[in-house]
Amino acid sequence: MKKLAIGSLVTALSFVTIPAAQAVSLDPQSVPDRTQITVRHDSGATVSTANSHESRPALSLSKLYLGYWVLKYGSAADKDQVENMIRYSDDNVASDLDRRYPQAIPSIIQEFGLSETHYTGYWGTTKTSSEDVARFTAEIQNDPIAAPIFAGMATAAPVAADGYRQDFGTDHIPGVWGTKFGWSDDRTIHASVSTGHGFTVAANTYGDAQTHTADVTRGVNNSPAGGSSEAIGARIENDLNLQGPAQQAVRDATQTAAELERQACASANQALAQVSQVRVCQ
Repeated sequence: MKKLAIGSLVTALSFVTIPAAQAVSLDPQSVPDRTQITVRHDSGATVSTANSHESRPALSLSKLYLGYWVLKYGSAADKDQVENMIRYSDDNVASDLDRRYPQAIPSIIQEFGLSETHYTGYWGTTKTSSEDVARFTAEIQNDPIAAPIFAGMATAAPVAADGYRQDFGTDHIPGVWGTKFGWSDDRTIHASVSTGHGFTVAANTYGDAQTHTADVTRGVNNSPAGGSSEAIGARIENDLNLQGPAQQAVRDATQTAAELERQACASANQALAQVSQVRVCQ
């Protein structure tokens, strides 16, 4: 029976030719207090750092709240401005819409029960939490009304309207396909929220862009569900206590599968690079 099981496992490993589905996880203990992170799966399951309920400067992430209200209740002309407001993080558009619709963000806070989000009378000084941002973003992602928001996130400009680069934070998590970035005028606070296949991740850091990215990528892991072929092979060896030829057979199959995974991953990322910034694996 053991010989049959080993043979089947070796055969299965040998036919791993594409990256497996992604499984996003968060290690809260590895994230410094300066950063809050919330990982929300499409199932509703949420993992967060202990400080994820803190109300912090929302920065340009508040444009998500503002933009959604405008898309739902604003004039046709104003709705047309939302996608580029998100894509370029355009403060001038946000300020104009905020003046035109001062009820927008408070209405969204009430509609979605964003108890950790506080509107101060100006979009730029609104406060929110990674919990609220992640939940809100996840809840609207399948709403046709919000399509321009996610189109703007999926095609975020490399350089924002104010000249700041949009290439940090949760955007560096493998598998994300859209990101909204935020930063304070003095560049001492950074925030980001990204959506991927099956998950949403929001984060806020008291620190520069590099620190924000480092804290996010240290805490959040997006690896193949069930583990890579190397991890699976190691578990097979351990669980079956393999020795000798059987152990070598599994190791050979694992090495072959891992190389095929790397090739498939590189090919997928190369193809996607021509049309988007999405990375399906790394």
